Amino acid sequence: MKTNYTAKAKRNPGRNGFVISFRHPLRAGKKVCKGLGTSDEATALKLEEQMNLLLAREDLRSVGSRAEAAREFAAYPAIVEIFYGDIDPSATSHRAARERLHPLPPIEPQNSVRTLILGNSGVGKTTLLRRLIGCDAEHDRFPATSTNRTTTCEIEIITGRKDFVAAVTFLTRHQTQQEVIESVSNAVLKAIEGEPDSVVMKDLLDDSDQRFRLKYALGDWQTPKPKAGGSSSFDAPVKGKAESKSPESSRFLKATLTAIRRIADAARKEVEPVLGALETLKDEERSYALDEMQQAGEQSDDFLDLVNEIMDEIAERFSALPAGKFSKSSTGWPDAWSYSVAASERDSFLAAVRWFCSNVKEEWGKLLTPLVTGIRVSGPFRPEWVPSGESYSHVFVDTQGLDHEKPATELSSETTSMFGQVQNILFVESGNDSLKSQSARKIMEAIAGAGYAANLTVVLSKMDVVVGDDIPTAEDRKAKAFSGLRSLIDNEVSRNVSRDAARQLAAHLESSTFYLGYLDPKKYPESWGDEDKAGFEESLGKDMWRITEHLVAQANPQKLQPSVPEYSFESLGLAVREVSVAFQEVWEALLGYKRVEGITPAKWQSIKAMARRHAEGWFYDYKLRPIDTLIRITRNVLTRFLESPLNWVPEKKKISDAEKAAIIDRLKRLVNDALTELSKSRLWKIPQLRWQSAYELSGTGSTFTRKQRVHELFVHQVPVPQSISDRWAQAWVEEIKQLLVGALETLKAEHQAEKPSHE
Repeated sequence: MKTNYTAKAKRNPGRNGFVISFRHPLRAGKKVCKGLGTSDEATALKLEEQMNLLLAREDLRSVGSRAEAAREFAAYPAIVEIFYGDIDPSATSHRAARERLHPLPPIEPQNSVRTLILGNSGVGKTTLLRRLIGCDAEHDRFPATSTNRTTTCEIEIITGRKDFVAAVTFLTRHQTQQEVIESVSNAVLKAIEGEPDSVVMKDLLDDSDQRFRLKYALGDWQTPKPKAGGSSSFDAPVKGKAESKSPESSRFLKATLTAIRRIADAARKEVEPVLGALETLKDEERSYALDEMQQAGEQSDDFLDLVNEIMDEIAERFSALPAGKFSKSSTGWPDAWSYSVAASERDSFLAAVRWFCSNVKEEWGKLLTPLVTGIRVSGPFRPEWVPSGESYSHVFVDTQGLDHEKPATELSSETTSMFGQVQNILFVESGNDSLKSQSARKIMEAIAGAGYAANLTVVLSKMDVVVGDDIPTAEDRKAKAFSGLRSLIDNEVSRNVSRDAARQLAAHLESSTFYLGYLDPKKYPESWGDEDKAGFEESLGKDMWRITEHLVAQANPQKLQPSVPEYSFESLGLAVREVSVAFQEVWEALLGYKRVEGITPAKWQSIKAMARRHAEGWFYDYKLRPIDTLIRITRNVLTRFLESPLNWVPEKKKISDAEKAAIIDRLKRLVNDALTELSKSRLWKIPQLRWQSAYELSGTGSTFTRKQRVHELFVHQVPVPQSISDRWAQAWVEEIKQLLVGALETLKAEHQAEKPSHE
């Protein structure tokens, strides 16, 4: 029976703006509700009319039809954006948006040196960035720092410019709404389970990976403090100080909690008569019932109304932004903000930009920090320790802490894709931690496997706390800290990537590791006087200058010899089989089909959330990352394949082992760049309909069946080549072969272009 889809525009309750709701024909008829970006009734009704015309067009119900729909509905781009935003898997490039507003200096010899800064949360990488750009911790307070997990977006800073310019990009309306939907859904689930108000509101306002923290935009939920007992030693009351009255939660948050409780109660009343009281259910039956209740809540009108109320509340934060120019989408949602002032207005400029990365508690409820995807700033940044007359032209790119979304299964391809866009990778780690974190292992493996070892510089921070009776001197402390780095390379990189890659990385870091302490001047010893502080600042400045000189020298490597390795592809099937077996093992463990040491099976809610992201094309920053698993495993296996060529062309040419290693590293980089697109195609773009069928499951046993369908998807898309003929597995082997052939052809073309004309 043919289904007629209709849209209805209405004014959002208690708001001026209009929203439009309809059941989406490409999302299994699920109801969606989107802001129209207008408060004019006539305009809203016209947009409703156009949406109904689009819904009636069966020939436009596919992602590939978006361009045609954009032509036919050219006068109403908001309608096209609303309809296709939910199904178009193409990710918005926030970097490209910043590039249009304020381009980075091109990577060329003698130009600005581009450096990517990586590290775990809390190791001091943003504090180091402040030192590198000459921003004062007390006066400038830019970029923002905290004890843990402060940087939640890319911060790009260009030094050596005459005046100040900024470009800031935000999550799109669709991306923001998806994050809000998930936050509200998680809160509803906690309410269904009968959790107290504080737990329900924590799931709404402070998500587990601390990336999309709604409390920054909406304010925090205030839990009354106990009247007596239980005080912590670090939070003891000040003697003689009167006890202050606890702040109350905002009226909006109280109303939001009431709405969440109402949605949860209604969902339980809808499902429990069919499946039984939640308290009486156990194991799979309970998981299934919770899944059904959560879905019932998400599809209710009250849920959609609440999401739109939160979206309107967030949108109001844009009106309080400092002076600047907005770039907006067709629905009126701000996509970017730009601003420029003269060098003399440094304080007002930094105050304006600081608003986008602030985490100050007194400003919670007013901030847009969780919506910011990137901040690009240029200006006359120059630390005092730069010698007079010396050029200081750098681009520093600070990133979210590698363990920010802990416990992530993989290093994000968003991070590894940036390797090829910079000249240096500056990895910051606490010297006291001896690089024991999983994130340190992942980053070292990725850099070695992707061929970027020669681009790596390591800074071991917090050397002031590396102390012990067995390390009495500064050199002993450095050796102790470096031993942790060497141990990681010898044990992890050597085993998971290759011995050659590990040897090459360890040799490079012997001269590319720096040791720093007391980066934060607020943590100087209390016993230090002004003279002590001034002496230390001078010494630290010399160390900082040595680091930046090293980055400049490393950014201009010698040209590679015009020689190309040759390989036999007869054994490639065995390499691809190794990839497939390793990938299946990881995901069979995560799905709970087998036990693997070090891997904890994912909960049913996490598998559902992963399926949802892949079905709807917005898996940004989620902890379960099958695409990144495939990239890592394939990269590591192909690294070993590439390190064993049959011979070199031309054969008569003499080439040293160091030159061969540099050429193979270049080949690894080309392969790494291509792996991202191959993995996305294999595990997202091609099987997107299968992801949709897995996510949209409902009914008895749906959580088990969803897990089963995800497993079948992985088995089909990453097949294990067998001795017998298998067309699909052979196509997988051929795809890897063509990737390698393409990388070799690119390398040949690069070397051909470098040959002198007389050769």
